[in-house]
Amino acid sequence: SSSHVVVLSSSGSTPPLCAAMDLSVEGFNTLCTKAEGRDKVARFFQYTARAIVGFSSYAAPKAGSTLSTVEGHARTAMVQLAGARRTHRWCKEFPVIQSIPKALAIADPADRALDLCQKISLATFMIIDHVGHLKQWKILPGGKRSGSGTIQLGLKFFCFSNFVGVLVQLKKLFKLNLSQEDKTSEKKKCMETAFKHLLLVLQTAHLSLLYQTHDAVVGVAGMITSSMDFLAQWPAKKALTSGAEAKSKTK
Repeated sequence: SSSHVVVLSSSGSTPPLCAAMDLSVEGFNTLCTKAEGRDKVARFFQYTARAIVGFSSYAAPKAGSTLSTVEGHARTAMVQLAGARRTHRWCKEFPVIQSIPKALAIADPADRALDLCQKISLATFMIIDHVGHLKQWKILPGGKRSGSGTIQLGLKFFCFSNFVGVLVQLKKLFKLNLSQEDKTSEKKKCMETAFKHLLLVLQTAHLSLLYQTHDAVVGVAGMITSSMDFLAQWPAKKALTSGAEAKSKTK
């Protein structure tokens, strides 16, 4: 099992998706040159595999059947992608920890408390995840918790971090609704981010065994949140340079 690290905050209007994105092979290559872009693409396929495992279980395939073979391959892909992503998660906690002093400087006490809770629980998840990873590699002794048990403990903190993320976005939305100005784009962004955090709460509650639903549900939720993340990483179409524009005007 695995999860991903979400952006703590974002703002700004969103242009029409297809019009803004560079859907060429070059655009996809640019996405894959970024570590975060590769991670989100891998996460999408990881949760697609989980969805296949979940939906296959409804059919209760017989051993040796085609569906049973597909389910086995999907499970292998899911586990291997989760392990690969966990390996590349090392050191991701550093920027989160470095951002904690900024959270202490937030004037509003409620905003400060929420931001601190979100960041500290997120950093705690990553650190515990590293410990669980080292236990899986047999570098650290298992102790009372196995590697998987330690990773599930970390995911509980990630679940809490995303729950706080929902509260942060709802608080922002409430403030925006009180504003007399037109804040349509900001409201839309808050609702999208709150929705993503809610889906992540669903996923991490299941993966951490805090509240189990079904692999099919979690898989589809993971595909949605992964899509939201890697589309945000996708490069925009290159605008015409001022020189090219000037040249076209002279023709």
